[in-house]
Amino acid sequence: MDGETPSQAEGPVSRRRYLRERRAREEAESLLDIKSRALFEANEALKVQAATLEDQVRERTAALTSAKAEAERANAAKTAFLAMISHEIRTPLNGVLGMAEALSDTGLAKAQQDMLEVMTASGQALLSIVNDVLDLSKIEAGQLEIEKIEFDLGDMLDGVLRLFGAQAREKGLEFDCHLGVSKGTRIRSDPTRLRQVVSNLVSNAIKFTTQGRVTLSATLAAPGDDGLARLAIQVTDTGPGVAEDTRDRLFKPFSQADASITRRHGGTGLGLWISRKICRLMGGDLIYAPAGAGDEDGVTGSVFSGHFSVAVQARESDGQQGQMPEAEAVLKGHPWAVLAAEDNATNRLVLHHLLKRYPLELTMVENGALAVAACRETDFDIVLMDVNMPVMGGLEAAAAIRDMEQAEGKPHCPVIALTANAMTHQVEDYLRRGIDSHVAKPVKRQVLVRHMADLLVAHRVR
Repeated sequence: MDGETPSQAEGPVSRRRYLRERRAREEAESLLDIKSRALFEANEALKVQAATLEDQVRERTAALTSAKAEAERANAAKTAFLAMISHEIRTPLNGVLGMAEALSDTGLAKAQQDMLEVMTASGQALLSIVNDVLDLSKIEAGQLEIEKIEFDLGDMLDGVLRLFGAQAREKGLEFDCHLGVSKGTRIRSDPTRLRQVVSNLVSNAIKFTTQGRVTLSATLAAPGDDGLARLAIQVTDTGPGVAEDTRDRLFKPFSQADASITRRHGGTGLGLWISRKICRLMGGDLIYAPAGAGDEDGVTGSVFSGHFSVAVQARESDGQQGQMPEAEAVLKGHPWAVLAAEDNATNRLVLHHLLKRYPLELTMVENGALAVAACRETDFDIVLMDVNMPVMGGLEAAAAIRDMEQAEGKPHCPVIALTANAMTHQVEDYLRRGIDSHVAKPVKRQVLVRHMADLLVAHRVR
């Protein structure tokens, strides 16, 4: 019995079972082979596809990198172009507006004064457009920076009121002011940008309001534990307001709520967009709301609210600030030796007329090399330096003057850059390279005099 096969031991039934199991095993093995082969082929296909996908990803990444680099080059080229255009426009504007300011001191007849005011207003409008385009390029390049300067908030707002009060009265509008901020309220913020936002809102309100009133309100909340306070500026008008279906265009660049606005009032459509960007950079925002229900003439009005985060300064600083002499008194109180380096004959004439009311010993040269030579011969109290000049530019001249001072043991002579280059990174570069202050062209007498007085007083104190 021990040597018998399954068929001998168990008969025909066991043999059939054996054969059936054998066939099943063979079929399973065949099926497993087929599935294994299919899995192998699928795996090989996946490897090929993965390799192809990696190639595609590398190609796409390279294309995106190239596109990004190209976009950055294009943006840099655009920024450089706008800076160049700004410089080229500001240079002749300096002659136009500078001579207009000088001409206003010559005792004009009423008709002549009226014509001069039109010319000045037109020049300022052109300058405003140049500034808007320059601010646009700064924002797109991420170079619009906010300064932290201590100043009198009440004085700044009072200056805005004086500037636009006359415009409102000329249109027959009431100009109301509700300022919860008094003179002597000192904060640390960016006075230039803050004034820009407030002026833009008030100017727009007067521009688009034909009857009724414009109201400027300002409130300053109590500072928190971090010393920061919320400054709220609100400008309300009784103009036509902005329709609900066009409000989404208010804060978009090159866009105005109504296309006819540009034809009737002019403008770039950048003012509100830039103002909102400034508010947000200063820790706040700019929003619009309708003023409320309309009156019998259908006037609804607009309310623009700007918010800023500012640092409130202690009152003790008021006394120190009050000790600073008035800028006019500084320049009139001493025959300061002033050197002006400027290659443009018109700009030299502008400087002469802007400063001729002061008892200054004014020396003018035409390039940086002559400025350095003059500083070797004479101890000037202050230097007014153009930046872009032939032979030797203003920055190279300033560096040479600093080297000369160090080598010869001469005292530091303040240098003010007078230039049409006004982009933030340009000004910062000037201050790193021996320049003490910067005044952008077109040069305004009060701005130039203030910068000169500040540096002359600081230099005299030392």
